[in-house]
Amino acid sequence: MKRVLAALLFIILGVAIGGSFIWFYAKPGKPVAEKPAHKERKILYYRAPMNPTLTSPTPKKDEMGMNYVPVYEDEAAPSTEAPGTVRISPERIQEIGVRSEKVARRKLASVIRTVGRVEPVENRVYVINSKVSGWVEKLYVARTDQMVMKGEKLLELYSPDLVSAQEEYLLALKGYDRVKESPYPEVRKGALELLSAAEQKLRYWDISDDQIERLKKTGTIARTMTIVASENGSDIEKMVVEGQKIESGEPLFKIIDHSVVWVYGEIYEYEMPYVKVGETATLAPSYSSTEVYHGRIEHIYSHLGSIRYAPEAGTEARTEKVRFEMLPNYNHALKLGMYFNVEIKANIAKNALTVPDTAVIDTGTRQIVIIDRRDGTFEPRRVLIGAKAEGYDEVINGVKEGEYVVTSANFLIDSESNLRAALSGMTGGTGRRHDGVSGKKEEKKEGASAGHGGF
Repeated sequence: MKRVLAALLFIILGVAIGGSFIWFYAKPGKPVAEKPAHKERKILYYRAPMNPTLTSPTPKKDEMGMNYVPVYEDEAAPSTEAPGTVRISPERIQEIGVRSEKVARRKLASVIRTVGRVEPVENRVYVINSKVSGWVEKLYVARTDQMVMKGEKLLELYSPDLVSAQEEYLLALKGYDRVKESPYPEVRKGALELLSAAEQKLRYWDISDDQIERLKKTGTIARTMTIVASENGSDIEKMVVEGQKIESGEPLFKIIDHSVVWVYGEIYEYEMPYVKVGETATLAPSYSSTEVYHGRIEHIYSHLGSIRYAPEAGTEARTEKVRFEMLPNYNHALKLGMYFNVEIKANIAKNALTVPDTAVIDTGTRQIVIIDRRDGTFEPRRVLIGAKAEGYDEVINGVKEGEYVVTSANFLIDSESNLRAALSGMTGGTGRRHDGVSGKKEEKKEGASAGHGGF
C-alpha cells in the first residue's frame, strides 16, 4: 500500500513540474520561432566575376580582390532545355540590365552615302577642226574658258587649196552660164554637173551656203575662210595660235556646253544589290549643305572600276560607277570637276523579319541571338543574318515573329550560356562538378568559351 501511494505521489509531482514548465515557456508575449518561409538555395560552385571560366568549389577572391560569385542550383538549366540555356532570377535580371525586344517584320530602307563629281554631258562636247590645211591669219578667240555662241567667229584661215577650190567653182559657174541656153541637152547637163561638183567640194570643206552665195554674186575669191563655233559653250581648250600652220583634221578648239551636266558616283560592292536605276538621290555641294539638288540614277555601268575622267588618270578600284540624270546649270553655278555629297535612299526589303542589330552577337564565323522566353530562362540560338539597315538586321532563319531577343547584357548571358553548356557536357547535363575538387585550388573548365564578363 505504501508503494502505491509513493508511485501516485511521484506521478502527481511529475505532472505538476511539467505543467509549470509548459506554462513558463508558452505564456503570452513570448515570441514563437517561425518556420522558414523559403527553402535555402543550394550553391553549386563559385565563379570569377570577370571570367566565368574560372570556378572554385569554395568562396575565394580573384586577383583584383573581388569575391567569387555563387552559382545556385536553381539557376542551372534543367536537362530538358536546350544546351546552354540560362535561368536568371528576376533580381539578377534587373541588376545586370537585361533588355529585350520583340522580333517583328519591318520595311528596311538604307541611306547609301557616296561622293559624286560633276562632269560634262558626253554629247555636248565639241571639237572644232578644219578639213583643209593652211595658216591661221587671225584668231578671234584668243584665250581659254571663253564663252562662245553658235555661229560666232573663232579664226580666219588662209588655205591655198581653198583658193583653188573657189577658182574652180567660178570657172564652172562661168562655163555653165555660157551653155545654159545651148540647144544640146548633153552640154547643159555636163556643165551643170561640173558646177554642182565644184559647189559640193566647197561644202565638204565647211564653206557655208552664205559664203557660196556671196562668191556666186560677187565673183570675188575670199583669201581666207572663217571657222565658226558649231554650238554654244565654253572654250575649255585652245590648241592654236595666230600664224600657226595647221593640217587638215587637226583639233583647234574644244567647246563644252555645260548648261546641263552629269554627276557620277561610285558604289561599293556590298551596296550594289540595293542600287537600282530610277532610285532618287539628294546631291549637295561640299561647300554648302543648304544648296541641295535632286537627281535620279539613269545608268549603272556594266563594269567595276574607278571613274576615269581621262585615260591616264585615276587608279582601278572595285567600285560600281553610276550616273545621275542631267542637272540644269544655266547659271553655271556647277563647275566641272566639282564634288557632291550624294545620298541615295535605297529600299532594301519590304517585309523583312528583323531584330535590333544590338541583339546579334557576331563571332566572325556565326551569328547568335539570345532568346528571352519571358519566364526567366534565356536560350542562345544561331541565326542567319541578311540585309542591315537603320539599326536592324534581317533574319533569314533562326527566329520566329513574336519571339523576344535580348538587346542589352546579351554578351553576359552568352558567356554564362557557354559556361553552362561546357559544364553540362562535363557532368552529363546536371551542371554539377563531378571531380570532387575541394580546397581553394582554382579550376578552369575545358571546352567553355572565353568569357565576355559575368554577372
